[in-house]
Amino acid sequence: MAGKRVNLSDLATEPALPEARVPAFAESAPRTARVQQVAANPLNTRDLDADHAKIESIADSLRTHGQLQPCAVVSREAFLRIYPEYEAAIGRATWVQVTGGRRRAAALLAEQPTLDIVVKNSLAESREAWVSATAAENLDRENLDPIEEARAVQLLVQECGTGKAAAERLSRTPAWVTQRLNLLKLAPELQAMLRSGAVPLRDVRDLHQVPLADQLDELRQRQQPPVEPKLTAVNGTADSASPEGSSEKSERPRKSAAASAIRRLGGTPEKVADSLRAEMTPEDLRTLANLLLEASDSQEATQ
Repeated sequence: MAGKRVNLSDLATEPALPEARVPAFAESAPRTARVQQVAANPLNTRDLDADHAKIESIADSLRTHGQLQPCAVVSREAFLRIYPEYEAAIGRATWVQVTGGRRRAAALLAEQPTLDIVVKNSLAESREAWVSATAAENLDRENLDPIEEARAVQLLVQECGTGKAAAERLSRTPAWVTQRLNLLKLAPELQAMLRSGAVPLRDVRDLHQVPLADQLDELRQRQQPPVEPKLTAVNGTADSASPEGSSEKSERPRKSAAASAIRRLGGTPEKVADSLRAEMTPEDLRTLANLLLEASDSQEATQ
């Protein structure tokens, strides 16, 4: 009597997923891999540990609806061709994640056995291609905090060689790239405040021009309300007597924010112009110049 045919995959301790075991250098349609076969992107600047609430939300969605969008990955071989120094970091994984870092983390949290992936080895043609793909994924899909953005931009500038080349890769202006890099010159305390939302970006955008040790004090000074001048006359007559218990030391009026900003930018029209060129786009510079000319013309007309 002929023996019963045995499927070798039935003898394995885990279901066979041959499509997730054989690396392929061609682009592919979505496939399935075990989560443990997909290594996290070692160059991702997004802080997943600080994004736990969002990852929990994605994990709940995975339990209810399953994975609605595959993660883009490259094969182990493709990744190690450009980043051999990360072999220990990715371990024995078959694939390395490019996009979908939070989906992978959520799948692990939800104890999902598999992950839907699509292989895009073209993203590992060069280090520049890899870093720009990683940065674009994070910047375009959902905003990072400003410091995470700055770190992603810094990494891309290192690979591209110049800020201009990095800007072209990200479809951003060189001024935007410069602004993000300047955030990495802030004191660690200011970076933490910026990441947590305790201080808006507009309040620290130019603080990189202040010495590192003075940046926090400068921010506190800016956040103080302006001092109102004290009235010392009553019914037109000077009141020379100080109220009982009050300090006899008068408070000096605070300098205007514009005067402080001009001083920080260099104090002269030439230095102010140089500082503005580094921070603003050409379109914004033209708009500013037109506004200043209009104001000047209006003042001359009233004199």
